[in-house]
Amino acid sequence: MVLQQFYEQKKKKIHEIINPGQTQNDTVRLFNDNVFEDTGVTYPLILFKYNNIVWNTSSEKEYKADVDFSVFVILAPSYANDYLESFELARKIDQAILIHPNKSERTKNEQDILNGVTTIPLITNSALKVREGQYTVEDDHWAKNNYYIWEINYSTTLIEKEYKKRYTMISNEFFVQNDIDEDKELVRKNLKEIGYDLDDYNEVEYNGKKLLVYKNVEEHLIVNNKDVEL
Repeated sequence: MVLQQFYEQKKKKIHEIINPGQTQNDTVRLFNDNVFEDTGVTYPLILFKYNNIVWNTSSEKEYKADVDFSVFVILAPSYANDYLESFELARKIDQAILIHPNKSERTKNEQDILNGVTTIPLITNSALKVREGQYTVEDDHWAKNNYYIWEINYSTTLIEKEYKKRYTMISNEFFVQNDIDEDKELVRKNLKEIGYDLDDYNEVEYNGKKLLVYKNVEEHLIVNNKDVEL
């Protein structure tokens, strides 16, 4: 899913900029309040949080999401300094979030896709910084208030190109069997024109009918309250 893809891409970039040369990424993670009660966590810690996601369809082939998200810089309680390092960390996070993948990164990604190293293309949509400031829990004092927290809020638009196709079933009832048998390539060509490639689908038997289900579907498929074996 594009939300996971975007997070993983930005997580990797933030880590590379903040901790160059360090392979293990335990600095950046999704937001969870439990970190403030975990004595084993090391700081500084960077937390990524999706605040609001509004989906809308732009065509039959893709969905767009207007995404509002935050990145938090968490520094452990300390009276030894004035937390000025938070501003340098925020600057590096801006760099990771706001820059586009460069040409060499895109070229490598394209080559990795061709070589089968990955199936995921880089997301190149731009992000905008909306606001930032020190985060505090105003109404209640608990462990979180002991930490210095700087929140940076961003917005972006993400495109899920396979969203509809992933959950689409095609019934062979739409075609006359003789037409398929006699001219499979014509049927295949006509399907491609509306966004379907038969090679992307598994054939599924259900109630005596043959259905085509997108190969990337990993979860259980349920039709009329019954599980369908993929």
